This record gives sequence, C-alpha cells and structure tokens, in this order.
Amino acid sequence: MTEYRHEIPMRWADLDSLNHVNNVVYLAYAQNARAVIDDLPPGPIGATTVQFKRPLLLGRKPVVVTTRVEGGKVLQSIGLDGTDSVFATVESEFGEYAPAVEPHEQAHRAPLAVRHTDVGADGIVTEAQVFELFQETRVPFIDRVLERATPGNFVLGRVAARFHRAIAWHAEPLVARSWVSRVGNASFTIDAQLTDDEGVLASSSAILVGFDASTQRSRQFTEDERTRLSAQLSPAS
Repeated sequence: MTEYRHEIPMRWADLDSLNHVNNVVYLAYAQNARAVIDDLPPGPIGATTVQFKRPLLLGRKPVVVTTRVEGGKVLQSIGLDGTDSVFATVESEFGEYAPAVEPHEQAHRAPLAVRHTDVGADGIVTEAQVFELFQETRVPFIDRVLERATPGNFVLGRVAARFHRAIAWHAEPLVARSWVSRVGNASFTIDAQLTDDEGVLASSSAILVGFDASTQRSRQFTEDERTRLSAQLSPAS
C-alpha cells in the first residue's frame, strides 16, 4: 500500500467567521491531493465522510494531506507540517453512485441555484462543491429553526454525503430539502437532500456540536435551543 504526502499552502480565503478553516475547504484540500495521484480507484465517488477532529487556524506552515488507497476507498488525513496533529479525516468510496433514495416529503424546502463555477472540467459539480451546496442549505436552515442563531454557536463534527447521480449545471434551481433527524444534549443532526425533477441527486447527514467561541470548547445546548430543535424533528422518509 502506497502512502502519498502532499503539501498545500493555506490562504486567508480558507477561513470562516471563527477564523477556522471552513469545513468545505477540507474537501478542497483532499480533492487537490487526489488530483495528482495516478492510481485512484476507477469510477465515480459514491460517498464521502469527513470527520472534523479540531479547529485549524491560519498559519505559515502548509497543510499536509496524507493519502492511502485501499481497494475502492481513498483515506486521507489532513494535518499541519511539523506536527503530529490530525485536524480532519476524509474517506471517499469510489466505484459507483450510491443507491437511489426517495425525496423526503416532510422536509423544509428551499431553492438552490447551481453556478457555472461549481462544475469541473467534465461539466459535473465537484465533490467539494457538493459539500458547499449542502453548507449553503444548512446555514439558512439553522438560522430559520433557531431564529437568527448567533454565529459560532455550533461547529461541524461529522458530515457524510452520498452521491446518487451526477450533478450538472441546471438552468433551474435545485430544491434543497432539510430536516432535523436527531437532537441530543450537546449535538444534533441535520439531514438534507439536493433534488431535481427526476429525484434525489445527493444526500447528506451532518452532526453539529454546540460550541463556545470564547473558550473554543464544546458546550451543552440551552433549553431554548433544545426545544426549538426538538420541534423540528422529522422521521426518515
């Protein structure tokens, strides 16, 4: 088994409002590292899971992406040059698209436009940009559920995405469907789908963790947060 190591310089644009590397940027780091590997598994990516270990801040040292190919899976860890810390792991399954699923009819719906810049050279929305589309769906949904949630109150712990069909540029907006599928004392799960007239293109499950920006640590939900989130619980379709 060959292990690849790639260094990627960080940019100011990689940061979010908390001065952490934005969760979508981890996918871009992983995608950049895979782009120069010749022995990737054949076929499309059917699923990708990102586990966020700890916040990554902007620095002068490059990000280091370590990649291993194991059969139809590509396993990547994202660290920082000169340290042993792992800030995130990315696991991608190649070979075929994920099985079809039905649209969740009880979900909150919102239009979501695909931009020409979201697509790659093959005319298909890239893996990183699919995660960007899910982020564009998730942020206003949380704001709607919690009525103007304070930025930094939550961070992503884990996101799993399944790609059911290739997403090309659409003249008409996609329909983003979002719902709360689980509520705990310090974390909750948002499930989402990107759909068009023919069905579900991609689906995701994101675990969000309560976060205290002043201490940079996880926190328990307030009673109001838990009540509002619980009111949005919806069974799986």
